[in-house]
Amino acid sequence: MRRSLYASQSIYSEPGPYRKTLLRGGIEPEVIARWIASFMQHPRGVGSEERGFTPEQSADLELRSVAEILSVAVERGLLEGDATQPKVGGVCRDFAILAVSGFRERGTPARLRVGFADYLVPGHWEDHWLCEWHDGRRWKRLDVEFAAIEGVSFDALNVPRVRFLTASDAWFRIKSEPETASRFGVSSLDLQGDWFVAGSLFREVAALRRLELKSWDYWGLSQDLPCVSTEWSQQAWATLNELASRLKSADIEGDGEPEAIADWHLPKQVISFPQGKPVAVVLRNS
Repeated sequence: MRRSLYASQSIYSEPGPYRKTLLRGGIEPEVIARWIASFMQHPRGVGSEERGFTPEQSADLELRSVAEILSVAVERGLLEGDATQPKVGGVCRDFAILAVSGFRERGTPARLRVGFADYLVPGHWEDHWLCEWHDGRRWKRLDVEFAAIEGVSFDALNVPRVRFLTASDAWFRIKSEPETASRFGVSSLDLQGDWFVAGSLFREVAALRRLELKSWDYWGLSQDLPCVSTEWSQQAWATLNELASRLKSADIEGDGEPEAIADWHLPKQVISFPQGKPVAVVLRNS
């Protein structure tokens, strides 16, 4: 039987010396989500509203790999129930990649999906990343954060496609409905519009190629794109439309790496904004 590429660990989903620790997370999606939530905290989540978000946790946001995240969780004793230590700080990408890693470690195809959810902030399509896993018949989208707290009216173990738009879905939505562009982004940071969705296209193609970036990483065209889309060149528009089209066709393929994006250039370095200021980050390549 052919083994899906998505069933193998990537550079950043690899648990390294924490494989046994990862396997403690369970098998069922809901159990995995609750385990991750037991030691992870989002800066804008319910836990942060109740307990605050410390500078130490803010520094955690720069952790990129599953091995690094689990290393901090183990060091703080969080997996042994130490409630005196702060949970590991992380955003939706970090919650999702932990779940992706857990599925892959058991041979289940899984990948990150980059897009926008309509259930985080009323009236907005907020930047959001999910864990997409293959049940043997089709892909299901798991919202790790909400599956753990049961905070939405729908099944967070299988998020409806109408509630989460992938980056390419969002791109075609704002092309057909330009007036909606300002609703896509991160409302709390006043980041929105065509240029934000354009950046998500690049992060999405990287994720589907198993290079799981952070949600504030930019490279290539997305790195230098003006915030005002009327200032974009025809070549920029053509490139973005091509990428969105490739991603759209990739979305309907099977559990292997989509051929439609197999030759898309991936970066060796990105410009990242983990704390709001640009930082050049050299990515791992092995």
